[in-house]
Amino acid sequence: MVHIRKGGWRTPLLLLGALVVCQQVVLPSEAAWLDQASPDVVKQWAERLGKTLSDMGRKVTRVNDIKKMYKQIGATIKKRDGDTLIKEIRQDIEEMVQQKMDAVKCIMEWAEEESYVPHVRWEDLLREEDEDGGMFAYRSAKFSPLGTAEDYPQPTPEPPLNYTTGIAHYRKKVPPVYYQPIELEPDPHFFNIPVNTSFSTVHVPTNVFDRAPEVIEAIQWSRKIDPVFEANFAADPTLTWQYFGSAKGFMRTYPGMKWKSDGVDLYDCRMQPWYISAVTCSKEVVILVDTSGSMTGMRFSIARLVAHSLLDTFTSNDFVSVLAFSDTVKTPIECFENMLVQATKENVQALKEALDNVTIEGYGNFTIAFSAAFELLESYRDGRDREGCDSCNQAIMLITDGVPSNLTEVFETYNRFNETGEMQIPVRVFTYLLGKEVTNVREIQWMACLNRGWYTHMQSLEEVREEALRYLNVIARPMVLQGDQHPVVWSHAYVDFQDRKVSQWLKDLMGQHMDRENELAYTQAEEDRRFVIKSDDESIKSRKVQQFQLLTSVSIPVFDKHGNLRDNASVSAELLGVAGVDVPIKLFHERTRPYKIGVNGYAFLVTNNGYILMHPELKAVVQGFARDNFNSVDLTEIEMVDDGTVEPREKNNDTLLLRNSMVAHEEGNLLDIKIKVALDDQRRLTVETRDFFYSPVSGTPFSLGVSLPPNYGTFSIEIGDKFRKMEKAGITSANYFHGNNWRVHPDWVYCRYAHDNIKNFTTPEERMMHFFKKKDKEEDKWKWISDPIAPFSPEWGEPDYSCGRGPIPEDHYYCDEELILGLLLEAKAVNNWYGTDNWDLRDKNEREPVEYFNISMRFIATHTGLTRWQHAAETGAIESHFGDFNNRAIDEDWYKATVLLHEESPDSLLLNVPFEAGSDPDLAVTAFTAIYHQDGGHEVPAAVAGFKLPIHKLHQHLYAITENLASPSCVNRTGSTELCGCASEEITCYLLDTNGYVVVSDEYNDTGRFFGDVAPDAMVALKKIGAYRQMVLYDYQATCINQTIVTSGAAEIFLAPVRWVQGLLSYMVGQFLQIAVNNYMWTPVEAQNTFYEDYDEDLSQEEKAEEDERRPVYTYAKVDSKPCDKMRLLALLNMTAKEEPLVYEDPKPEILLNSTDLVDLDYAEAPQNDQPEPKEVEEIDGVGEGEVKYETENTDTENNEEEEEEATEEATEAPFVFQSRSVIAKRVPNTNLLLVVVDNLSPEMDPGPERWSASPEVVDYQNQSFPCYKLQYNDLRRRPLEGCLSSHKLESEIDKCGRATPSGASLGLGLLAISLVISMLRVESLLF
Repeated sequence: MVHIRKGGWRTPLLLLGALVVCQQVVLPSEAAWLDQASPDVVKQWAERLGKTLSDMGRKVTRVNDIKKMYKQIGATIKKRDGDTLIKEIRQDIEEMVQQKMDAVKCIMEWAEEESYVPHVRWEDLLREEDEDGGMFAYRSAKFSPLGTAEDYPQPTPEPPLNYTTGIAHYRKKVPPVYYQPIELEPDPHFFNIPVNTSFSTVHVPTNVFDRAPEVIEAIQWSRKIDPVFEANFAADPTLTWQYFGSAKGFMRTYPGMKWKSDGVDLYDCRMQPWYISAVTCSKEVVILVDTSGSMTGMRFSIARLVAHSLLDTFTSNDFVSVLAFSDTVKTPIECFENMLVQATKENVQALKEALDNVTIEGYGNFTIAFSAAFELLESYRDGRDREGCDSCNQAIMLITDGVPSNLTEVFETYNRFNETGEMQIPVRVFTYLLGKEVTNVREIQWMACLNRGWYTHMQSLEEVREEALRYLNVIARPMVLQGDQHPVVWSHAYVDFQDRKVSQWLKDLMGQHMDRENELAYTQAEEDRRFVIKSDDESIKSRKVQQFQLLTSVSIPVFDKHGNLRDNASVSAELLGVAGVDVPIKLFHERTRPYKIGVNGYAFLVTNNGYILMHPELKAVVQGFARDNFNSVDLTEIEMVDDGTVEPREKNNDTLLLRNSMVAHEEGNLLDIKIKVALDDQRRLTVETRDFFYSPVSGTPFSLGVSLPPNYGTFSIEIGDKFRKMEKAGITSANYFHGNNWRVHPDWVYCRYAHDNIKNFTTPEERMMHFFKKKDKEEDKWKWISDPIAPFSPEWGEPDYSCGRGPIPEDHYYCDEELILGLLLEAKAVNNWYGTDNWDLRDKNEREPVEYFNISMRFIATHTGLTRWQHAAETGAIESHFGDFNNRAIDEDWYKATVLLHEESPDSLLLNVPFEAGSDPDLAVTAFTAIYHQDGGHEVPAAVAGFKLPIHKLHQHLYAITENLASPSCVNRTGSTELCGCASEEITCYLLDTNGYVVVSDEYNDTGRFFGDVAPDAMVALKKIGAYRQMVLYDYQATCINQTIVTSGAAEIFLAPVRWVQGLLSYMVGQFLQIAVNNYMWTPVEAQNTFYEDYDEDLSQEEKAEEDERRPVYTYAKVDSKPCDKMRLLALLNMTAKEEPLVYEDPKPEILLNSTDLVDLDYAEAPQNDQPEPKEVEEIDGVGEGEVKYETENTDTENNEEEEEEATEEATEAPFVFQSRSVIAKRVPNTNLLLVVVDNLSPEMDPGPERWSASPEVVDYQNQSFPCYKLQYNDLRRRPLEGCLSSHKLESEIDKCGRATPSGASLGLGLLAISLVISMLRVESLLF
């Protein structure tokens, strides 16, 4: 039993004699350590230390003076309502999203208008353009040279006005092409990428021939929408990339730019989520893959590529299942059986990998395959919550080399309904016939044509990518036929680095930022801070740290409304393409006005699938690269409720209710929810009650949420009439911003020019000073955001390319009234004490603590985003980068933690040290204190002030207090105070923070370490007496990084490129030979690897060994990552300053019969670092750098397993006995510290299975792998996209339902390029 005593050591008189005997006989050392630190003495030490620190904090930060100044300048407190606040924020966001939707609608309207060509004769189109001179000319994003027309004049076509015939694929005349030169300049609005805002450029993917007649026609007419792009940008200067993705495969992007490629260009706009979602909306699809015996060899290679290509066309709005069938039907992934899974990136990748491992055998039973697929789709039509899913498209996609019989009965049974008097075919059927020698072609054509689908016959790998996309236009037919409604679609979040048109540019711009050690990164702000810290002054001055950006896209389908005018013979329903605009998530964030929400509050956005679009805890970047599955993080995976849950992925009813309400686009609130608040990259944890408010964002699939603390979060600081009068009387704004030691929040909009690329400011502070001086010099009034802009009226007769939206004047700017006035108010409030860069120390009250503790600097951050700091001249220490990574005010973790501490213990000082800081005695301890403004009986956080002092000064002061207040019994026994207190060898003193990290210890190496790693037994003892509460925190956005060390000969470094090219050529030749052989229906079976069997036969074993010894060894690391879940056992201080000291006495041994009963370890493996120890890899003869390696196997595996089993049996037989040294703990008043005194005379004990470490541990789901353990989210509520159609009565009149590719297509020049691409990719996969 653990004995817990508060206060003195009072023992019942009945046991007093026995206790004295025990002390004299059994535990002779206990009296000595108790002489040093009794509970009453430890209480005196803690109280004296708390008073000293509190007094020092008030004097150094001037907290009381700043509070008085807030009152003097007329700051007031206003109560606010969460429901009203979220409505204001929602209106601001809706105004912004409407501007973006207006832009894409304008592109769509002009595209549909300009697309009409009376006769499809591209020769005439070329001759109409005089400047083209009979050549096909356009600005290519890939091939156009950089320069002017004078530098690259248009050549004369040869022969004149005639057309070459060199492309065998089309077997028709094609024109010569002229890639017009382009002039580009870096533009800060477009991330400093060279662009030209006077035109667009065209990207044509490798699998599309840019001189094909239909492609030429579309490129020619689509350039007429360039004026629309320009007008959009003039009307809304916050727009970034605008584009039109053609159904023919090319993409026109504005502004014009040069695409940089880091390798083979495989980008196809039709494969992008913004295109697919606009065309097909929400889909439910079953892919049937024939795995019967006839599918061996090249046929299954094509089938696998078809399935992969189809899976790439699904988004998180779709649900999919893959069924492999022969004589039975199987799901390649067992946990996906009998269900449609959401087509998230992780699910799609899992399906791809599973398809690579299916077995080819048996015969194909198509009846049971189609029956299984129809029954699965029917169960989702009838059983699942399908609110609004009447427009969901259902489809079956069959991939096979032939159909043996007629399947009319199956389709009549499952896909023919006549409930309304009209025949209904709910499921479309798409068929993909593979191979050259095929039978029953008519049967497989019939399947598609009579079931509203499309038939494709593919004979080679090169055809797959293009043919797999044809089903998109078929599903879009009902929308095109109705012609009027154009659904506006918003995509899920993605990182700009994933956007191929800018990815290589960003990589070049941020190359230095990305070149870091193989360690996990955290938030993007932390990424940039680390870069700033590691870089020298010159690199910071010469280059701005650039962040990755999260984006979403808004898109709209563009219909061919003139198709039936060209051909009246049949009904046409063709899609021209999709118009789109990129929208940075930061625009949403700016509209939430974070300063209005306040500290520890935040706004967030949730999609129609319950996934996070914007949230402060969303982890999108790891090591500078996007996480693969960051855009499928569910709201319930981020908002962690403190409900006592210890098992992973347990759903909480409150967060589930919040999520489902937001998905359903409902409006409401959820109050008094206890949320786990993680700070400092989830190394710290606290609990705070939050109120949640939510409301739908009209015109989008998103819902807005706001989280507020229910107490201080319901009040805000307002600008009083007194200060407004002062401002109108003429405050010289720039007078409050002297020197260089000040920053404003980099992500907030104080003032901004509408055309921010006109005025290029390098820092937010430079921008702010520009507007202050402009206001002071011109004596002009501020231009607030709410001020109206003059209405636009186009000139008579001129085309209205902006669709009624006028251009914004180039010199137009706007400011946030509430934010600017608040900034000026707070700058004035702190100016008397923080207005200069140097800390003068004229006041004696300031100078004494600064000199005694050697304080180096002080700082203050306000709720309007102002941060100021000063360096003490006497100390001579200057921290040059303080403002570069402490400039986010209320968004800083230390700001949040200080306010939370104030709520628990008012006017307290929070002390903090860096994690695992090392042994530097001059390491700075940072102290923070919150400044609350009080008015009308209420208080609200206004600022946080702080200072820095060396850790050895705090250490010395603690020891001085314990020496001066030494225990009388110790002084009497030793005869001197110098041997008493923390300096004594009989005890060890620690100062721990709220979360159990060491601030002060005897050993400087302990600084910043978790106490459970420093004194394991004492930490467990603190948990047992209730000083700390053990908190379980799961990270469902973690990434596990595996690093493998590979060794090879140094000479292989130089041979690697040669071997790569050699392998590529050999592979290509082999593939073409295999294709040729397969045409004669003969497949080699046992020819694998025979060429290499006797390669080293001529060398003896001794010669091989000598050759290996002479070869220099080169070692390199291979790093890969995968999503995983991690768990931390964190500590939270559970004591108040008013409580008496808690004491842990070493009791009778506590026997733990079974360690598996402990909650801590139920779901965790042994602790793992983010970077596991490298695995040794055996070198294989002839294998060079980057080639396939094989890990060395342990030949004694079986023996080791037997020994481990025996050791495990022995361990479970012997019960564990827990023991610990005695401990006394007392909360230091007015701080976040806990004073812990440990008996140093007793040896340190091993806590065994109760050992407490805060290091992250990978969650072990036993037999479930990723993403199977996330399947519980598959059945959560979703809301399908709106505005789409799944059927139209005129669709039956369309006679186009498929085609077969020409037999000679593989010999074409364009398709040969695809062969090269695929070959390179496959060889690369073999080598790496």
